[in-house]
Amino acid sequence: MALVSTVLLYLWLQLPEAGLLPWVRGHGHGTHGGIVYSVPVETKVVAITFDDGPDPEVTPAVLEALREHSVRCTFFLTGVMTVKYADVARLVAADGHEIASHGYSHRALRGVDAETVHRELRRTEVVLERVLGVRPTLFRFPYLVHDELSLRVVRSQGYTVIACSLDSRDWLTPDARRLASRVCGLIRPGDIVLMHDAAGQKGEKMREALDIILEWLHENGYRCLTVSELIRMGAEAGERPGP
Repeated sequence: MALVSTVLLYLWLQLPEAGLLPWVRGHGHGTHGGIVYSVPVETKVVAITFDDGPDPEVTPAVLEALREHSVRCTFFLTGVMTVKYADVARLVAADGHEIASHGYSHRALRGVDAETVHRELRRTEVVLERVLGVRPTLFRFPYLVHDELSLRVVRSQGYTVIACSLDSRDWLTPDARRLASRVCGLIRPGDIVLMHDAAGQKGEKMREALDIILEWLHENGYRCLTVSELIRMGAEAGERPGP
């Protein structure tokens, strides 16, 4: 069994064209079950997102790459890391990136009571409003896991819940070029791409990978939008959520 898992992992990382298998790309497509995975547009636009930050090493490296390529993205910040690295969080906001919520403590919100979900949301709101002057409207579940109760609570607080249609698996891919190859080989118009700017990543790796990805996107006629911009573009184009 271990050998089979190893072989599958190798293929997963080595062969972008393995995206023909849906589970290799991400976690869904379109909008269904109250969660936005991607926006079905024909225009070559995508939204690159970053989870789990801010981080004093990785986030500045990511910001340098985005600044060099004149790209704005969406950062799903955690409350606890924003408190710890408030100055880094301010750099994200100062560069004009969209600020979204990833909960306060990055705890999984599946199988917890409504009060716990409310507390995670509210504590993050307080921190982001105090540090950045922003009240987020987008939320991504930590680990992308939820249940009916947690989803209902988050949506009842006015949040649009975001997942992803293309998971970079950057946490599992130590090589920058292999990471870039995966993203560029699988990306499609309307994708919401999941990446991380957090401990566990290396700033140099993420900077190099983003340079390759963003240059490839530019050369192939893609534009990068924030998640909210992507959703608005889909609405203006008259696209309807998926089942």
